[in-house]
Amino acid sequence: MIKDHKWKCFCQLLLILPLLASTTANCSQPEAISSVETSTATTPTESLVAQTTPTDLTSQNTEIVMFNDTPGWHKNRMVDDVPYDLYVPPNYGTDASLPCLLVLPGWDFPRTSWVENAPLVKYADRYGYALILPEMGKTLYESQYYPETQPAYRWNSTPGGQFIREKLIPHIQQTHNLLQPGQHNTMLGLSTGGRGVALIALENPDLFVAGATLSGDFSQENMTDDKLMTGVYGSFNQFRDRWLGRDNPQARVAEWKIPLYLAHGTADGIVPESQSRLFYDALSKFHGQNLSLVYDSVPGAGHDYQFWGGQLEAVFEFLQKNNRLNSGVSE
Repeated sequence: MIKDHKWKCFCQLLLILPLLASTTANCSQPEAISSVETSTATTPTESLVAQTTPTDLTSQNTEIVMFNDTPGWHKNRMVDDVPYDLYVPPNYGTDASLPCLLVLPGWDFPRTSWVENAPLVKYADRYGYALILPEMGKTLYESQYYPETQPAYRWNSTPGGQFIREKLIPHIQQTHNLLQPGQHNTMLGLSTGGRGVALIALENPDLFVAGATLSGDFSQENMTDDKLMTGVYGSFNQFRDRWLGRDNPQARVAEWKIPLYLAHGTADGIVPESQSRLFYDALSKFHGQNLSLVYDSVPGAGHDYQFWGGQLEAVFEFLQKNNRLNSGVSE
């Protein structure tokens, strides 16, 4: 009897051992459990990241426009200590490319000068362009100051070109969702502001899609006695590299990328007409038919708003022609 009982227990033990082995095997695989726990734990985090990562909705879906500024004027806005005005035309936002015009004044012209002396708002309304007008004062849109830069020519603690690139553009992007990559970003400048258009386009490649300059100056080595240039860069004879380097638009025509409209009056007594003509010739020679370039030399026109205001229709037609989405014009 005892032997039979022991044998029976031994047989039962043989039956139980496989079950114990199976249970032990399952308990010795923490990776599977850990994987499930990790997946469950990271889902909320991944969701949070997805919600907070900036998304370019305009480029993904042209029907979604993230623009909240109301139509009309938004005046006396500030970037550091520099004021700017923003004008938003009626029904703005129906064109998903958000056409925008950065408007640069001449040397020591107030930012209101364009609006007070030319029908700029009329054309902004007709073509549906938001206007950004910064107070640029006395700047040559220089990339930096030098020991020879005179105090009167240090318009701000930040050089003009650096201010546009590092402060104004990021502020406009973050505050108004304008001047974003992929949008219809354009520029217009007169006189020194025309020079600014060229330098800003060169220093911010791929951001702007078209520009217009009126009575601008682009090759300062042809005006070596210019007081503004010497006030910023020092004398030409001593500092030729500064005059012919980064801040010389004509010396950088190989880098040029965007369509450009130029106009200059032949009777301009402030900036020689040759400045625009030489820049246009250099661009045309280098880029040939690969870029849309227009130059209008206007006989008898001077350095004034009679000339600049009269160019606005041609300017907006050119800018609109180079809108990559080819949106229509509202009359």
